[in-house]
Parts: sequence; C-alpha cells; structure tokens
Amino acid sequence: MLQLLRGDPLTAYNFHVRIGVMEFGFSKASGLQRQADPILYQEGGLNDRVHVLPGPVKKCGTLHLERGVYAGEYFPFYLVGERLAVPLRLEIWNQANSMLGGKVYTLTGLVVEKFEVGEMDATHSNLLIDRFDLNYEYLYVSPV
Repeated sequence: MLQLLRGDPLTAYNFHVRIGVMEFGFSKASGLQRQADPILYQEGGLNDRVHVLPGPVKKCGTLHLERGVYAGEYFPFYLVGERLAVPLRLEIWNQANSMLGGKVYTLTGLVVEKFEVGEMDATHSNLLIDRFDLNYEYLYVSPV
C-alpha cells in the first residue's frame, strides 16, 4: 500500500537563490507557474459530451525577484536581454534552516527581461531596491 508522507508546511520567507556556485539573497520572489490549456473534442454522432484532452504546456512564466542594492557587487541580472548559461535554483528550506524536507524549484532557459531600480527619495531613509524579471523556458519541481 502506498503511503503519502507529509511534513510541516514550509515557510515562504526561508528561501535561497543559487545560480551555478553563486548564492544571492532576495527579499521577495514570485511568478513560479506552469500552465496548459486543455483541448476540447466534440465527437460526431452521439454528441452528448465533450472530451477534455491534455494540451501542450505554455510558456511557464516570469520570475520576479526583489533585493536591496549592494555596492560594488557583481550581479548577472543587470545584463538585460542576455541568456543565463546555468540554471537558477530556488531552494525552500525548513524552519530549522536545513534543506532536509524542503523543496527545490529549478528554472532553465533564463533570459533577463527587465531590471528596475526602486524609487529614490531624499526625504526618507528607505533601502534602495533592485527589481528583476526573468523569463524562463522550463520549471522543474523536486523535493529534497
């Protein structure tokens, strides 16, 4: 008999972003998705039902990342329009700050679509924020 194992729900704030051997910190990450539209098929003759068939997977989506600006740091996402040669791994860690029982989202075929610097306001002492949008071709989801 197959038994499903469940752990504790994962927290949304405990994640790490890795590109190759480099690790980068982000305050926000969103846009992980896959979508497929079904194909509807109406039979001839006895047409009292419609068959729903699986359709092809569409474009996965756009990953949105936000982080504070750091001085003097190399960062590959400043290269708008460039394809990243290595996959991006978004790792969700458990509350004990360990990968054990976590989840990994691996994105391949990444192209930096947009880079935006947040608002600069001399009347407030807020952090300066970088925002990045990355298109990806495929999203793999795997448990650790």
